Amino acid sequence: MDQKEHKPQVTPKIAVNAVVFNDKGEVLLAKRTDNGLWCIPGGHVDLGETLSRACLRELHEETGLEAEIIRLAGVYSDTRGSLHIAQGPEWHTVRVSFLCKVTGGSPKPSEETSEIRYFNVGQLPPLITDHAQRIRDAWENRPEAIIA
Repeated sequence: MDQKEHKPQVTPKIAVNAVVFNDKGEVLLAKRTDNGLWCIPGGHVDLGETLSRACLRELHEETGLEAEIIRLAGVYSDTRGSLHIAQGPEWHTVRVSFLCKVTGGSPKPSEETSEIRYFNVGQLPPLITDHAQRIRDAWENRPEAIIA
């Protein structure tokens, strides 16, 4: 098979997101360079990497911020109505969101992000597929994580 040919995914991928709120209760979002949509900072877990380490790495890579994980906010594995932005609808991605607190660094864009900003939870910009739901779930601050 030619290496450029598309091979279907045979197992789910795992992605992590860092949901960060500031002292005003606004949520941190990054504007993607590939499609212009806003998103919760995050990405795929590397082979051999823990979920928590991947979350903090992705947050730093995309925003320049250092953080600590406060708690697991949700695990999202239902694929109905979701589309993986980069790879297409045949991908099944298990998405794990962590509530995080910034501990250092300063907001700066990256290769993947053109802008980093905090937004009022009630006035979110155009977001990637299910990110609004993940923000709402973390904002509710339930004692247990959402499993969907």
